[in-house]
Amino acid sequence: MGWRNACNRLLALTPAPERGQYQIQDESELVRAVAAILKDPEVEGLLDYSFERQEKRQTRYIGRGRGNPNRPKREIVTVRYPITAVTRQAESIAALQETFGRRAYVTDAALQQPTLEQTVLTYRDEWLIERGFHPLKGVPLSLNPLIVKRDDQVEGLTNLFSIAVRMLTLIEFVVRRKLKQNQEKLTGLIENNPKKGIDNPTTERLLKVFDNITITIVHLPGQIIRHIPPLTALQTRILELLGLSPEVYTRLAEN
Repeated sequence: MGWRNACNRLLALTPAPERGQYQIQDESELVRAVAAILKDPEVEGLLDYSFERQEKRQTRYIGRGRGNPNRPKREIVTVRYPITAVTRQAESIAALQETFGRRAYVTDAALQQPTLEQTVLTYRDEWLIERGFHPLKGVPLSLNPLIVKRDDQVEGLTNLFSIAVRMLTLIEFVVRRKLKQNQEKLTGLIENNPKKGIDNPTTERLLKVFDNITITIVHLPGQIIRHIPPLTALQTRILELLGLSPEVYTRLAEN
């Protein structure tokens, strides 16, 4: 809610006496209304307020007609409890501000390893672990829907997909590490901006470079001819970054 909003709501409880404006005439009612606002977790214990009891006395004649010295009178007392001030509790606010930006980290690792700094840095990289399992939830892999009949099929497919996730993660890690070491960037990976170089390509981008590779097999009398298109410079460089020889590709035509 915020303290400014809370202040405005508190002051709005007791508006100035005007036609159509509800006036709180009971102290307990005011206390309950204020407590309902101040129990909000964002302002609880951070604001204080003061109010006063105001009386307005009016003398009126009883009955109709003009007044005269002998005509009976009555006194009407109107009571209201306006909030006179809303203040911030400086000490409570300062104590709360001391906790801002702090976070508790719990680990079952030994006290000496990792250090606090390493623990924090590892936690901040948690998204990398989650991102590694993201392929299992969609593209290029997906465990959902899993249409099988036996439990061993569930276990087998899960194990197979987990191996695939490891491969996808390993390819990305190896290429990125090598690019960082070489202070190198790959161009041609972004379709709408092929001249832009990047040093943190995803496995999906790397594999997309090898799309549309076809093997042509021609059966002739006494022989079989196989042909594959030559590798582009980018495809060759990706294989080199992975520590693979281009012969891995050319051997496809031999088998």
